[in-house]
Amino acid sequence: MALKKSGLFLLAVLMFIVAGCSSSTGGLDESAIEAKVVSEPAAVAGTPVKLMTTVEGIEALEDARIVFDIREETEEQLPTLLESTSPADKQYEATHTFPSPGKYIIYVHVYSGDDIHIIKRNEFQVN
Repeated sequence: MALKKSGLFLLAVLMFIVAGCSSSTGGLDESAIEAKVVSEPAAVAGTPVKLMTTVEGIEALEDARIVFDIREETEEQLPTLLESTSPADKQYEATHTFPSPGKYIIYVHVYSGDDIHIIKRNEFQVN
């Protein structure tokens, strides 16, 4: 009888651990979600550009908030975080001036509802 109780206890602990380690994407398939970053006009150092992304592969974004996380390729500097605006459904934009030419990494943070936080990585060239 004690062995049966121990087995049930271990099963309950295992279920608790698995539930605690669930993804923060609310059951979404992150690999199906895309958020490519483009600019208008083409990015030139010292000139303001509009960074834009369209979030695809997700049905609905509840109270969505998109943050552009801009880093130099070397990641020696602290990142620049830009809150976006949304001119249309699933489209987001922010204005930024890159200080120097080179390759940058732009992470798009997609927040939706209380439990979704998805991060998409983009390589971005500045002339």
